[in-house]
Amino acid sequence: MALSFYCYASFKTRLQVTAQLNHGNNKGLEKVKNLVTKTGVPSITTSPHESLQRGNWVKLICGASFEDVVDIRNLSLVYTLAGVDCIDCAADASVVSAVNEGIEAAIGIVPVRRPWVMISVNDDEDLHFRKAEFDPNDCPPDCSRPCEIVCPANAISLENTSSLVKGGVVTERCYGCGRCFPVCPYDRIRTNTYVRDATATAELLKRDDVDAVEIHTSGRRTAMFEELWNGLGDSVSYLRLVAVSNVDH
Repeated sequence: MALSFYCYASFKTRLQVTAQLNHGNNKGLEKVKNLVTKTGVPSITTSPHESLQRGNWVKLICGASFEDVVDIRNLSLVYTLAGVDCIDCAADASVVSAVNEGIEAAIGIVPVRRPWVMISVNDDEDLHFRKAEFDPNDCPPDCSRPCEIVCPANAISLENTSSLVKGGVVTERCYGCGRCFPVCPYDRIRTNTYVRDATATAELLKRDDVDAVEIHTSGRRTAMFEELWNGLGDSVSYLRLVAVSNVDH
């Protein structure tokens, strides 16, 4: 098992898949297979550990709070074909299963090697671990709904019904970006922050389809980090990688 401290950088995806796929489109699948093979995706020959050692490690970040399993499954499929070394997702059993379903679907198209599956957890309040929330009954029917317009994840859905507004935040799609907070003209949107449960996380880490964990910490409260680490117990021995992200708010 390795210990890693992360430094983030943006990258351009090497592979762009333009073929439209469905279960009955064998020609489309064949196009994708040929494209991946011709492009020479590094995941066919290079292991995630080797990429980490060479400094060309590439990780797909689904989001520590993003829990839309359909989108996550599809993202995992595409980025596995694109050759990422790791897929980082929320520490949720259904999300982890969706990631692995996407990976298996990709391997069914082209025999690429599996990227590592990483889950993200936190030891204290962190911007990556929050959701927007509000009561739609508090929204005036004539509001222009700037929150719905500005949301990049389509995580806010509102509709007028007689004199009431129904809908609200689609919790599984909200990843806490915060764009909606300042635009609400009535200041009705709240932040719901949370800390992942260490016991539940430990059980996830013991699954045979989780390879790594990223711990988000501010580094200012060592007692909180120690509490989380002790809560994980021997589950870290099941992993290939433990990463620590020191977040400065």
